[in-house]
Amino acid sequence: MVKEFRAPAGSAPLIAATVAIALGFPSAALAQQPAAPSTNLNQQARQAPSAGATRYTDMASDQNFVIEERGRGALMQFEGSKEVIPLQAVPAPRGDTVLKSDSGEVVLRKTEAGNMVSFIGNKNGAPADRIGRAASLNAPTMPASLDELRKQSAMRLSRMAGHEVTIFGTAEFADNEQWAADALSNVELGVERANGPAGRVASKLTAVRLVRAKAPSVSFKDGELVLGVNPDLGYAGRPSSDAISNAVSASRNSG
Repeated sequence: MVKEFRAPAGSAPLIAATVAIALGFPSAALAQQPAAPSTNLNQQARQAPSAGATRYTDMASDQNFVIEERGRGALMQFEGSKEVIPLQAVPAPRGDTVLKSDSGEVVLRKTEAGNMVSFIGNKNGAPADRIGRAASLNAPTMPASLDELRKQSAMRLSRMAGHEVTIFGTAEFADNEQWAADALSNVELGVERANGPAGRVASKLTAVRLVRAKAPSVSFKDGELVLGVNPDLGYAGRPSSDAISNAVSASRNSG
């Protein structure tokens, strides 16, 4: 049974607001207030719903890759690689959109008509042929504990360096283990790429340190590679292997 009651005149808005709050809904007055806009494009890209991933082939190199557009950015993964690369979308002439890596390199160009131009195999650009749909690029999996992955990463880096390499700071990411592990994976790829056939660059590496930061960053000084990681930004919150490789390679010119 439902009992009827009469509310005093003029109290209806107050009662409606009280009932709404009690049920967990915002009041009409609060609902009319616009939410504060986010100023972080990487966070917007991570929180934005995905339109789905698409597989392409770079016609100049025959490399296959997957692109998943999210908000004002995109995620990219080459076939056969475990690294997911965040790309920033930048407006270009004629209504096109340029997609850049965190090292500033132009990787793709999406035309206003929706066609994709790739700069992977040809620096002047070549068509990228759309193959079909692909699985969404979700968060990285954890095949082992973060501490075990840290030990494995330290062993592989030590082999490349020719001496012991120590990894610090992973304890700060106990609540976001997958992103710390993903950052360490990028370290291995970046150092290996910078090392090259001569294998001289990695010999300067003595330690890797992970720190929480508002934005992804990487620096290499006195043998210590420091990575700034923001787990809240997902793949866009840690440096790519390319950015790490550039930081380590710069040591060649510093003696």
